[in-house]
Amino acid sequence: MTEPLTPKTAVTYVRSLPLARDFFGDAPLAAEPITEGNVNLIFRVYDQTQPTRSLLLKQALPYAWRYPDFKMPVDRARIEVGILRIEGRYCPDQVPQVYHYDETNHIMVIEDLNRHLVMREALMRQRRYPHVAQHMGIFMARTLFYTSDLYLSSGEKKALVPQFINPVLCKVQEDLVFTQPYIPHPNNRVTPPLKPLVEELVYADDDLRADIFHYKERYMTHAQALIHNDLHTGSIMLNQEETKVIDPEFGFFGPMAHDIGTYFANLALSYASQEAHAAEESARASYRAWLLDQIQETWHVFEREFLALWEREGNEDWPSDRFKQRYLAQLLQDVAGFGAAEMMRRLIGMAHVHDFWTIEDETLRARAESLGLDIALRWIKHRQGVHRIEDLTQLAADARPLL
Repeated sequence: MTEPLTPKTAVTYVRSLPLARDFFGDAPLAAEPITEGNVNLIFRVYDQTQPTRSLLLKQALPYAWRYPDFKMPVDRARIEVGILRIEGRYCPDQVPQVYHYDETNHIMVIEDLNRHLVMREALMRQRRYPHVAQHMGIFMARTLFYTSDLYLSSGEKKALVPQFINPVLCKVQEDLVFTQPYIPHPNNRVTPPLKPLVEELVYADDDLRADIFHYKERYMTHAQALIHNDLHTGSIMLNQEETKVIDPEFGFFGPMAHDIGTYFANLALSYASQEAHAAEESARASYRAWLLDQIQETWHVFEREFLALWEREGNEDWPSDRFKQRYLAQLLQDVAGFGAAEMMRRLIGMAHVHDFWTIEDETLRARAESLGLDIALRWIKHRQGVHRIEDLTQLAADARPLL
């Protein structure tokens, strides 16, 4: 069994690597644990004379470090490194650099994004970033297009898919995103004032379950492209100039709309949570308008870049302009469906998010969550009427707190 790193052994490990001489020279080193995550051991190793000169060590153990009874495959580290390297090939400015990977001890050494803030926390503070829509639209267009059958030959794609089969972490998503939130389940966590609404609008609605299970089936069978599979605002770090996508350990070949929908859903969750985080009404309205603009602008950037790549670099297997139009139209409607599933799992499933955890007033939290639930229900129930991205954001703008 792999020995878990400690602050002392993390320093020793870095010193054993050839890159340490070039990166740190003879500087005295120290290490500190990064404890925000639940799954992997992460240490920042830094120069004690210049602490901003640092690296991150990320180690995959055969369990979640915070929950040792929750067993997990160590192969997730190989998958994460492989995806970061592919993403880095096509979007080098949008992912952290991988300096080293130790397949024996399941340790990766990566760029420390110590100049960046986690996007989720930034949105809770009503921060605005001028380049994030451009960066995320480009990132999703390129990583999804270049790993799809639209670019790769049939043989190349089929050879690549088994390298990223990720059954255990995909099963986690199948359960937590697409199954448990829609039935009474012991893993679900529902703010008490919200519970009657959930029982009425979710558990008792088999049409809703059927709609969600449509996307569950697509998630399990639709190997369109190599997706991040957990592309929420907690997996994005940014500042005023840069945007970096991190933590693709859940990645596999799945439906493109899952990544796009997950990202848009987390912007919509931030929109709902501003009910508590932006107390002043005009500031709340202004920031919510900015969040909806982000969804629109990101999609427009994505669509332009994706179609330009398809026109310029696509293979010759799809000689139909009408098909391209239908492909993007279907993708947008699927974004609405996958986005709804992501929102509901964050509101009434097991894996909630800081946007709502941090609202101490239970009544206010439930009110904000009920707004998020209304957006999610509108997205899934009215997805077939989404023909432009503005249709999707209008559904969010029309939503109201249900409490």
